[in-house]
Amino acid sequence: MNKTWQIIKREYFTRVRKKSFIVLTILGPLLLVGIGMLPVLFATISREDQKILVKDDSDLFIAFPDSAGVYFSFKYDTVALTTLKNNFSKLDDGYDALLVIPAGLKTDQPYGIEIYSNEQISITTRSYIENMIADQLEEINLRNRNLSKEELVRFRPHITIDDTVLSADQEIKNSDAAAATAIGYVMGFLTYIVLLIYGSMVMRGVMEEKTSRVIEVIISSVKPFQLMMGKIVGIGLVGLTQFLIWGLLVFVLQIVVSILFMEQFTELQAMQSASPDQFSGDAMQLSNMLAGFQDINIFTILFLFIIYFLGGFFLYAALFAAAGSLAGEDDGSDVQVYALPLTLTVVVSLLIMMTVVQQPDSKLAFWASIIPLTSPVVMPAIIPFDPPLWQIILSVVLLIAGFFFTTWLAGRVYRVGILMYGKKIKFREVLRWMFYKG
Repeated sequence: MNKTWQIIKREYFTRVRKKSFIVLTILGPLLLVGIGMLPVLFATISREDQKILVKDDSDLFIAFPDSAGVYFSFKYDTVALTTLKNNFSKLDDGYDALLVIPAGLKTDQPYGIEIYSNEQISITTRSYIENMIADQLEEINLRNRNLSKEELVRFRPHITIDDTVLSADQEIKNSDAAAATAIGYVMGFLTYIVLLIYGSMVMRGVMEEKTSRVIEVIISSVKPFQLMMGKIVGIGLVGLTQFLIWGLLVFVLQIVVSILFMEQFTELQAMQSASPDQFSGDAMQLSNMLAGFQDINIFTILFLFIIYFLGGFFLYAALFAAAGSLAGEDDGSDVQVYALPLTLTVVVSLLIMMTVVQQPDSKLAFWASIIPLTSPVVMPAIIPFDPPLWQIILSVVLLIAGFFFTTWLAGRVYRVGILMYGKKIKFREVLRWMFYKG
């Protein structure tokens, strides 16, 4: 046990002290947040304030609201159109475009509106102007029919269905499918990422020691199984450390970015020109989803998530370690043949998770939630939907049993494969190592 602990400490501190680990741990969240901010930054850099001169010959409009860097002026309505087309860029320090609204414009069929500019205006600006004119014409049409927007909204009310689930003992408990689905997706994807990234990290660590022949020195003082477990736990702790630091940094960066770029976010939202009715419906849905989070036992979900998180990692890490021990002297190119089934299994688990989160009570959801190879990804996504307690217990028991079995199986492959040099390892030999009694 002491030797295994020494290997764990060696694997952990050797890797966390590397410059690559420190740089990646710091740059990872910066890159993640930076990529998310690129559209905002590009839109801010490329956007310039635009002055629009309006010639309204229809006499329908009094003024247009200025928003998101677009400013309107109605100063020269009496000037001839030809004169404005030739001189709008020189009037009042210059206008970027001339918006012409023809006389006799029909409010229900507003054809003939034109905009002139010396340089092509952006699609975003044009869409903003179109939506703004459409909103004002809508208000005119409503007034002409003695209607108000409030009365129009009542013709098509927003429908919200209260989602309740009857438990086995017929007690009613509130549930929100949107909140449960959101939590399910997040936990399923997190587990999927961890299994692939840190499982591959274990495999590469084993491959590096074997191909560099360092393993021949190490194996003289420790048993192969101790070495494998020490490497799995050590690298697993490295991954978890990096994962926790990333989560903390992303949280802090999101707060900083939201403060620094609050004005840009506000302007971009104004450019969307969302209709009030749609916005209120989306806001109500968001409010209902946030309320649904209050009905979910988040502490139970996090506790079970940690169990599946750790169980899934150790199960797959053992298998990836066994695959890494099959590396040849050509830098382990043949290992990809053995690692591919493991990778595909994790990917298939993700695809199943994305399906069953829509139907958490289906047969596919049940079987995928108890099979150890798929349950680490699928079951965390189903837990927010409150599956039966016996299903959770069965799934956890089978996951633990699967971990012990795969660790035992991987250990038998690892003890032989880690010292095998000079020949291409065939799958038939790997099967024989699993049941070798010597």
